[in-house]
Amino acid sequence: MLNEQYEIESTVIASLLKKPELLEKLRVKPYMFQNEYFKTFLNYVLEQGKIDLNEIYLKSAKDKTFLSNEVIGKLYQSDFIGYGFFERYQQDLLKYFQIIKANQLADEFKVEGTTESLNVMVEELKELSNITSKKENGTQKFVNDFVEMLYSDEPSRTISTKFPLMDHKIGGFEPSQLIVIAARPSMGKTGFALNMLWNIAKQGYETSFFSIETTGVNVLQRLLATITGIPLKKIMGIKDLTPEELTSLTNAMDKILKTGINISEESSTTTQDIRSQAMKPSDKPQIIFIDYLQLMSTDTNTDRRVAVEKLSRDLKIIANETGAVIVVLSQLSRAVESRNDKRPMLSDMKESGGIEADASMAMLLYRDDYYEQENEDNDKSIVEVNIAKNKDGETGVIKFDYFKTTQRFFT
Repeated sequence: MLNEQYEIESTVIASLLKKPELLEKLRVKPYMFQNEYFKTFLNYVLEQGKIDLNEIYLKSAKDKTFLSNEVIGKLYQSDFIGYGFFERYQQDLLKYFQIIKANQLADEFKVEGTTESLNVMVEELKELSNITSKKENGTQKFVNDFVEMLYSDEPSRTISTKFPLMDHKIGGFEPSQLIVIAARPSMGKTGFALNMLWNIAKQGYETSFFSIETTGVNVLQRLLATITGIPLKKIMGIKDLTPEELTSLTNAMDKILKTGINISEESSTTTQDIRSQAMKPSDKPQIIFIDYLQLMSTDTNTDRRVAVEKLSRDLKIIANETGAVIVVLSQLSRAVESRNDKRPMLSDMKESGGIEADASMAMLLYRDDYYEQENEDNDKSIVEVNIAKNKDGETGVIKFDYFKTTQRFFT
């Protein structure tokens, strides 16, 4: 295999020396070469942006780590394989690179066979399998995809939130979107997210709720309050429940199980966990909720703001690559509290790293009675949901009736 690998790599380099115009058709990267001299050569010509034999011979004479004049001359004197074979040799070089790299990853896993290293290996193997030496005509692909959509008999892939005013304004969610729901603590964003999750799950979509802040049981209790209309405190107390309420809760749990909602309570949730869920086979786009962004685990040792920025970027990439809709809850900065009008603005998300830039849509929650303690005991509250950012539609404020005891939202 090593001899074949060298033959392929040397033939690609020889083709470039004999036909400098092939540099424009070069698709493989220097790191894919196993021969260090070839790798150095390719890095050099790519930095120069051209193949000039005179300059290459001068470089070889001055730099002992570069290809020798003897090897350059031998490769230049070899027969040209042809333009079509040049493409085929690049494909072969890529294939060998993938095999060698995959074996390296497997060997590394054998040394440290942990669940974490398995997840890392799976992600790296996926990235490895997606490498291609061909450049697609992106415009043609996008036109073909859109024409297929225009004439397809399949129903729209837009996902309704089942909140009429919201659906009218945003048109529903689209696959590959990263949605952020942001608010100060205790504004009701978890309850709002669970209402939305239940509305979507009932339509047959595979939904997941990654709870980092609270337990899975608490998430289930909130969801049961939303579904049954039984006060959350009563559900949490258990002992005061009537036989009718017990029946209602049992029926609701059966509905939750039938919808296939996945509730996770891992406090160390990572983007790899999200990717693993998003990659599971599904006939429809998956809808994944995360509560909340700032509590997610990251492998970076930089300051928290940079870490959150990387998290949001990774989540956006996962949404793009898998077609999942990722709805992430986020805390707003304390700057909100210093203003007379405490309604949050898009700029209040800046302290949360790059989520403002990465999000396809940003919803900011606010309610007056949060700051008016004399009205805080009232069950019904008005929650303003400000669609502050929407790349593909309208923005503006939608008012919801929020019943705190049952965690229910209505427009």
